[in-house]
Amino acid sequence: MTINELKRGNELGFTLLEMLLVFIIIAGSGFVLLVKLPVNLEKEHLTFAATQLLEDIRETRQAALAENNWYTIKFYYQTGDQHYQIFRQGTRVKDVYFKDGIQFFGSPKDLTFNALGRGVGSTIVLTNSKGERRSIIVAPVGMRIREG
Repeated sequence: MTINELKRGNELGFTLLEMLLVFIIIAGSGFVLLVKLPVNLEKEHLTFAATQLLEDIRETRQAALAENNWYTIKFYYQTGDQHYQIFRQGTRVKDVYFKDGIQFFGSPKDLTFNALGRGVGSTIVLTNSKGERRSIIVAPVGMRIREG
């Protein structure tokens, strides 16, 4: 045997220890993803629903001002069918349904904006199955709309 053949023989393949170490690292990463992913996914759904509602309320208020019309956002609380609808002078414009687990919590029945952009102030609370909450606050003075 030559020296080159001996060197090549030592470099081929992986040791059992190296393979076990890689397997343990991959298994540990997979376990962390399986445990953490569903928790973060529900939180992301709640954040997305709150942001979408906030933007829809702001856009509805702006449309009422720009078009010199009145708009209403109606909230529906049926179990398993949590959603809201946007109406322009009584005509339905948009339906928004939440993902499973996202619900209203003690929210108003509807929110109306007139041609001056004014309406009744209220707080709309969204919650997920883990009990986490996000609030949308519509202030009666100045009609400031923000997440709280």
